Parts: sequence; C-alpha cells; structure tokens
Amino acid sequence: MDRMQHLTRAAVRRASNIEVNPQTKHNLQGLFINFILILICLLFIYILVLFL
Repeated sequence: MDRMQHLTRAAVRRASNIEVNPQTKHNLQGLFINFILILICLLFIYILVLFL
C-alpha cells in the first residue's frame, strides 16, 4: 500500500513537471490558435460558397 502511494506520488510529480514547462505550453497554445484560425477560415469559405 505504501509502495503504491509512493509510485502514485512520483507519477504525479512527473506529470506536473511536464505541465509546468512553459515552452511546451506556449507551443501548444500556438498550435491551438492556428487550428482555430484555420477552422474559422474554412467556415468563412464554406459560407461564401454557399451564399454566392
């Protein structure tokens, strides 16, 4: 039981370390923003094609 708790704590610490990395966070934000912009553009094109 104690060993399991220790392993869980170690895993949680590792996960929080990965999440804290600001460079990765920034890259993910950039990707997310690009993805949303592309979706908006596609939607806009779709609406233009539909109505013109």
